[in-house]
This record gives sequence, structure tokens and C-alpha cells, in this order.
Amino acid sequence: MVIASATVPAGAVIGEWLGEGNAKVRFLAAGVDSDGRISAGIEIRLKPGWKTYWRSPGDAGIAPQTDFSASSNISGPVKIEYPVPHRFDDGYSVTNVYEDRVVLLVNVPTIDVAAKTTLALALDIGVCAEICIPEHYEMRLDLAPGESDPRAGAILAEARTTLPGKAEPGVFGVGHIVRAGGTDKRPTFEIGIVAPETTGAEVFVEGPVDWYPSPPKLLSADGMHASYSVAFSRLGSKTPIGGNGFRVTIISAKGAIEDFISLD
Repeated sequence: MVIASATVPAGAVIGEWLGEGNAKVRFLAAGVDSDGRISAGIEIRLKPGWKTYWRSPGDAGIAPQTDFSASSNISGPVKIEYPVPHRFDDGYSVTNVYEDRVVLLVNVPTIDVAAKTTLALALDIGVCAEICIPEHYEMRLDLAPGESDPRAGAILAEARTTLPGKAEPGVFGVGHIVRAGGTDKRPTFEIGIVAPETTGAEVFVEGPVDWYPSPPKLLSADGMHASYSVAFSRLGSKTPIGGNGFRVTIISAKGAIEDFISLD
């Protein structure tokens, strides 16, 4: 385990790089906008052959864990936005990963736009090649009122282009999801998608937090439409099957979207 920490004083909103092993991390912020929200990011760089994980890591791995509880002048939950991952199959497990470089986008509401804001982040990630190493970082940015950094703004603007877009009903999104068998502990669902190009599409399905999905399996594809089967493990789950929402990320040659659909 690697433990690293850094504090950046007021007047600087791009943090120092932390970590000397197979990953290094820095914290950055573009400043506080007129609505009192801070646009920030967690930039992770990885050595060749090493990877880190998406919010839903798959069969193995460690999802990023963030803790902003030591921050000041912030209100409400901090929203983390994740760029689209790619699926990695090593012959033993299938995981959802980032390689080389990724920027996780952070959206933070402030209490008082006229006051200094401290963003204090404790970050835990898994960094893996043939083995997985947990790494812990502690970072802090002090932002003065009205402060902004165009360099950070440019990095974050580029990172936003890697996020999935919004679904377009009937054009690019989820058409349906229905129960298709299995047991209550290991239910299977059929998911239909529509996309400008379904050939080679990747589909990632997330259910309730205590459900664990297997990679979707393609059942059929015809032009803009495709159907997949996805199985979940609900061993130990306390969340009922009915009435839940599913988050589906679809990546195709024409781009990527994120859609939400409820199970009746």
C-alpha cells in the first residue's frame, strides 16, 4: 500500500503529483463559478501494463473510494463523474478498467462563494497488473474566492469529452429490460438497446449496489438494435428485485451514452 499526501496553498489550484510507483495522482480545480460550484478533477497516470478500475470494477479489482469529509465550505454531496472504461479479459476474470491516463471529474457545491474553500480528498484506488496494489492518497486544495486556473480548466474540458452523453430515446439508449430467468439469488435479465452502430458495441450494466453483474452476452443484433443477456449475483443482497433502477452505459463506434431504466 502506498500512502501519499500533499497540500496546495491558496493561489494554486493544480496540485502536485503524488506517488512514485506504478501510478501517480494529482488533484486540480478550475475555480468556483457564479453558481457556487467548483469544477475539479482527479487525474491518474499509470505506467504501461498497469490499470485502475471504473466505479463498477467487474469480476475483480477495487472501485475508487473518495472521502471529502475533511473539506470546508462545501454543501451537499460531491458528485464524481467517470469517463467510459474498457473491458479487460485476462482469461481468468473480466474487469472494467482505465489504462494510461484518466481524469475523474468532481463537481462540488459550496456554501459561500465569498469564502475560501478547502477541498480535502482521501482517495483509495487499486492499481493492478498481474497483482493488485491498494494505494491511498490524501490531497488538499485551498481555493480563494474568485480564483480560477485556465490550465486546470483546459484539462477538465478535455476530460468532459470522455464522459458518456445523455441517451436519445429511439436513437441511442436502452429500449427495454425484462426478467429472463435465473433464480432470485442469481437472476438473469434481457436488455435491448438501440444505437447508431451496434456492431462491436460494449454494454455495461449496473444494478443496485449489492448486486454484482456478469458481463452482458450478445443474444442478437440487427442494424440499430441489439439484445443482451446479463446475469446478476444477489447472494447476501437485501434489495428486492422489483422496482429497481439500472444504469446502462453503451459504447459504440458513434460515441457513448449513459441511460437509466426501471424494472417494473
